[in-house]
Amino acid sequence: MKKHYKQLSIAIMFLFIIGTLFSQTVTDYDGNVYNTVTIGEQTWLKENLKSLHYSDGTEITEVWAYENNESNVGTYGRLYTWNGAMNYSTTEGAQGVCPTGWHIPTDAEWTALGTHLGGDNIAGGKLKSTGTNLWKSPNTGATNESGMTILPAGEYDDTHFQELGEYAVIWSSTETSSSWCKYRYLAYNDAGLHTYNYYKNFRYSVRCIKNETTGINRRSDLNQKIIISPNPADNTIIVQLPKNINLPVNINFYNTLGKLLKTIPVLSNNSTIDISDLPKGIIIQKINYKGNIFIKKLIKN
Repeated sequence: MKKHYKQLSIAIMFLFIIGTLFSQTVTDYDGNVYNTVTIGEQTWLKENLKSLHYSDGTEITEVWAYENNESNVGTYGRLYTWNGAMNYSTTEGAQGVCPTGWHIPTDAEWTALGTHLGGDNIAGGKLKSTGTNLWKSPNTGATNESGMTILPAGEYDDTHFQELGEYAVIWSSTETSSSWCKYRYLAYNDAGLHTYNYYKNFRYSVRCIKNETTGINRRSDLNQKIIISPNPADNTIIVQLPKNINLPVNINFYNTLGKLLKTIPVLSNNSTIDISDLPKGIIIQKINYKGNIFIKKLIKN
């Protein structure tokens, strides 16, 4: 019996050590400490950002507590305009308000997260915190099986604060015009991870994603130089790659549930690829290059 308890104690200690080794916290300039979570091949902060300063110590001017009440910050984090969150950059994957080594997630990185969790229709439930203490009832589909623990921090539109307890609204770093950009929102009454495109001057939450995350690389300058057209496409696409890329480069095609549909090696910097055998709808393209993966979304007619 003593031997059994000794073995059990060793096993518990081993699990504790392993858990400690793989846990990580991140501290911002203001001393706020954030837990992290790895989901698939991405690593995210588990809490909304609370920073009042950029990582170089510069004060952030476009930042608020919900209803200007500092007691809300500990639970829900702060709300930022897009320009404030991005530190006035327009480059996808900019560090913005995030701690050093982290950045504002791109639309493609949000898409990859939803895909990994089984598709946008159910991914929101896997990202939301459970229960109806903070989320308004019924908090549909909430399991938090991802460990992301997203909370309903609300927003500020062009006139007033609203939707605390009902919606989580979180920026991406992908702009669509000089005044609009993409973001994600989760709601108390469905399980979706929703994409929307709206004004940059509204105030939303920030969740940071780690740089150089295996599988989701933030080298946005190279990502922008990879051009796949047309989009939407019928039976063929043209893949244009920068001249300095070493060939061949593999492109993996996935459906929105994360199922691999086909893999094609690209042998030249300007290649025409047959996609007639792919199903209609949204196709996620992952381009493997030197251990990094760049993600493009394609609509197949």
